[in-house]
Amino acid sequence: MKKTILLLTTLLLALHAFSQDDPKSRAIVDRLIAKNKSYKSFDADFTSRLVNSASKLDLTQEGNLKVKDRKFRLTLMDNVVINDGAALWTYSKKTNEVSISDPGGMDETLDPANLFNVYEKGFKSQYVGSSTEGGVTVETIKLFPLDPAKKAFHTVILTVDKAKVEPRRVVMKYKDGNEVTYTLKRFVPNAEMVDALFSFDKGKYPGVEVNDLR
Repeated sequence: MKKTILLLTTLLLALHAFSQDDPKSRAIVDRLIAKNKSYKSFDADFTSRLVNSASKLDLTQEGNLKVKDRKFRLTLMDNVVINDGAALWTYSKKTNEVSISDPGGMDETLDPANLFNVYEKGFKSQYVGSSTEGGVTVETIKLFPLDPAKKAFHTVILTVDKAKVEPRRVVMKYKDGNEVTYTLKRFVPNAEMVDALFSFDKGKYPGVEVNDLR
């Protein structure tokens, strides 16, 4: 689940990960940053596809991410990860187990609540071009880490809806041959969400096994 959070975080954080950009990509980045810094919350549905040609791996999953202030709820297939501000809850439906850890010990790059600030530097960007997808005009940018030795991936390809100034798709190319494509199916900024979404109620999971790792 940590890897899943990291991948998803990179999906939405990628639009802030720029340094030493060319003029066209810089202009797009500035628009994205200006818009996204106003978000207090968001609700996003997404599809992730993991492909590795060498190992003939092709796995597609559906997920949802809700973020409000410093709290988040990530749902991916049979797993739910919740940060309620005091604890990080990782629940598996298959095993009916939940692990509790300290969110303070979480790497900031794994924290979806940091989606709009953690990657404002450390990458250079390159403008790829403009095209049309399903009647929507999109622009594509490539991102390259300035210190590739510290990253598991070597390239991020970000496709942006030009009119809405929102990411549509991100392709992550990893050094181990894995390629992960995240496609946003729905993105609602400043969504209204009740606080109960960001708490784990053990009473709703009869017989759940609790592993407190704090």
